[in-house]
Amino acid sequence: MLEEFVISVFAAVGTIAFATSGSFKGIRHNLDILGIFVLGFVTALGGGLIRDALLGHTPVAFIDVMPSIYAAIGCIIAMLSGRISLKILAMLTQPESKAFLVVDAIGLAAFTVLGARMGADAGLNLFGIVLLGSITGVGGGAIRDLLVVEVPLILKADFYATATIIGAVIFAVLYWLDWSLPVIMLITFTLTLVLRLLAIWRHWQLPKTKWD
Repeated sequence: MLEEFVISVFAAVGTIAFATSGSFKGIRHNLDILGIFVLGFVTALGGGLIRDALLGHTPVAFIDVMPSIYAAIGCIIAMLSGRISLKILAMLTQPESKAFLVVDAIGLAAFTVLGARMGADAGLNLFGIVLLGSITGVGGGAIRDLLVVEVPLILKADFYATATIIGAVIFAVLYWLDWSLPVIMLITFTLTLVLRLLAIWRHWQLPKTKWD
């Protein structure tokens, strides 16, 4: 009972957060209402669609209506925010802004948990759990950025994919140690979110190769 409740909360939080961040980017690129919804839905559901395809499952978004409802809520939140304050909207829609990155970080952490958990349920090894957790976390955002002709955040952001990989590894290790699943999910979410927020705050970056 507790496990299902925690999963439902993460699914709702992650979907709404990612749909909101995707819609904000659509607003920044001056897309019409359909374009904003497309970008929001792709960001919220894209990673899960890839994950389910890898697992050979019918995508959850095609069976359960709630992911679409959560995604729609995120899109509406983004569009209504423009009526509150143009200054706030401008801050939220800038991909380099702290506000945009924080919203995206929440979705990243929640979806890392969901992907890793589905990998564990499928009986995958450490690599499989980490891969599914990472893809679920960054897949939708990568598709979002490609649709608006931007270099995906995963390829240029400071400590973005690294945070989800570390979170998924911790999930897999704690799962192997047979910890309670709700506790594992809460720890993974918190760790992934904290790492990403610290990276935003402290401007952490991985080493880059310089070519002469």
